Amino acid sequence: MEDKLKLAEVLNKQLSLSPYESQAYISLIIYGPMSPSEIARKSDIPRPRTYDVLKSLMEKGLAIEQSGKPSIYAPVEPSQGLKNFLKSIEQEMLRELEEKRKAVETLTRSLSQIYEKTKKLKLEKSKVWFTNRDSAFISIYVEAIKNCEKEAIVASNSLRPPEDEILKAVKYALERGKSVRVVRQITDSWSLKELEQYEEVIKAGSQVRCLDVKAIPLRFAVFDEKDAIIVFPPEHESTEALEALWLRIPPLAKILQEHFEKLWRKGKTILPILRKIKQKKQHS
Repeated sequence: MEDKLKLAEVLNKQLSLSPYESQAYISLIIYGPMSPSEIARKSDIPRPRTYDVLKSLMEKGLAIEQSGKPSIYAPVEPSQGLKNFLKSIEQEMLRELEEKRKAVETLTRSLSQIYEKTKKLKLEKSKVWFTNRDSAFISIYVEAIKNCEKEAIVASNSLRPPEDEILKAVKYALERGKSVRVVRQITDSWSLKELEQYEEVIKAGSQVRCLDVKAIPLRFAVFDEKDAIIVFPPEHESTEALEALWLRIPPLAKILQEHFEKLWRKGKTILPILRKIKQKKQHS
């Protein structure tokens, strides 16, 4: 009885069968072909619900019906029945995913048109934003890189490589004649793929200089000497969550720009360093 309940629970939770469907299917497997009244008794299913439950199991490819008076129901051999049921689940999930994809495309077109008309107004009104450095922040950061009018500068004391979305945004800005300058450090903790992706961005025109993270006490970015982002380290060592302050205060942006220029003069061209690390990884 305990094993029966455990198996029914797995069918219920993992394959989304209803409790009655799970109980009926397990009973058919254990006791073999039965009439609806026998199934109701063996499975503790209310008699009026039995036919609906059996019909659902047949639609899912888990049971078959032998006509007669009364009809007899039998389980489909589990290796085949469950395999067929999994295929139907996959098809349903793909159908739902396709519907969601179409909905996202429609919403994106509609909402983007509205957003384009109001985003500048929102930025002007909100001079200071405080947020976590999460996926939402990265989306806004990516947009800022793409929309910069002349130049984006970044001073990073992170030892991790930038996210793919950020690298793509930098390429986008460079292709449109914008300037992107970065001061940061790279290490052999980067994978070969990450090094190659970063090298591609540098070849595309991003100017990057290498500077030890200890010489970069503040992690920040400035866009067109107007918008500034300051990223703060986590308050506790036990967490990796970062917080960021986004400011539209030109005087502060100018101060950060001047600080960046000092870091820029101290930095070394990063490409030879990157290629040296990459070569080492290729031969290890």
